[in-house]
Amino acid sequence: MAMTISTGSEIVLRPTVLGVGGKIAKWFGGEADERIVKVDGWMPGESASLSWSITTQVETAQSLASRKAYDEAYASSPVGVEIPKPPEPTYEDVVKSGTIKTASLASATALELPERWPQGDGGTVETSLLWLSRVQYDELASTRSTTLSLGLFDESLVQVEEVTSKLESFMSRISKILPLPKGELEGVASDSESSTNTPVPLSLLTITASPSWGQFSIMVDDVRTMVQTIEAKNKFGSLTILANRDNPLVLELRLTPLAQGSLDVLSAEGFRKGFGGYEVAEIKNPEIK
Repeated sequence: MAMTISTGSEIVLRPTVLGVGGKIAKWFGGEADERIVKVDGWMPGESASLSWSITTQVETAQSLASRKAYDEAYASSPVGVEIPKPPEPTYEDVVKSGTIKTASLASATALELPERWPQGDGGTVETSLLWLSRVQYDELASTRSTTLSLGLFDESLVQVEEVTSKLESFMSRISKILPLPKGELEGVASDSESSTNTPVPLSLLTITASPSWGQFSIMVDDVRTMVQTIEAKNKFGSLTILANRDNPLVLELRLTPLAQGSLDVLSAEGFRKGFGGYEVAEIKNPEIK
């Protein structure tokens, strides 16, 4: 199926940890709420103008105060004193929103990940936002490789050997209590000649595609749809890309700790950042009148 994007389309992004969204993302201290992205302007292979919003339920100040007062009042109650039920928390919607544009869908070599989009007017960036650029897609489709930067840190300073050793030890332990997607650590191991703070060769930024087409399940206009994809990865992450030259949308992105330039994977926050990412959960196209 040829899945297209046009002005007025709506893209629903779901944050993930280890490729799993919702509660597990929130469990590790991240935002579990979906990001609604509206395509305000679209020229395939040239430019895109996006507006986005995230609606989060936050406990009200009055609710927090009531629960604190309850805890203080009954924390030291003597035995035999009847304690009333605690007050139910109440929530309110808090909306984060912004706009961002790109005129670099022809040849950009970097992605501007959604979690880094600023609130308010994000202006025009030189990255390709949610898509591969046309040059990148053509290279990947025809040669199975292209160069991609995730723009999260100075990738030339990543400490390859140390993070790899720490990852292998940590993943061995965490896999005993949390099922991990098959091959999650593939491509993370460093070259034996790498050393701490040694500049990483440009080849490490090259993403390499699987020789076979992949498939991805997504809701399109309220219909569960299976689309053809290109599966690609490097040491910094893995990507599932819609096999469509005019709409090479990154349907799923999973990061590895190398992408954060951080060795802190032993805390909930470090784990979420190290193995974070997102997936496109749904696409809604404007109705044709």
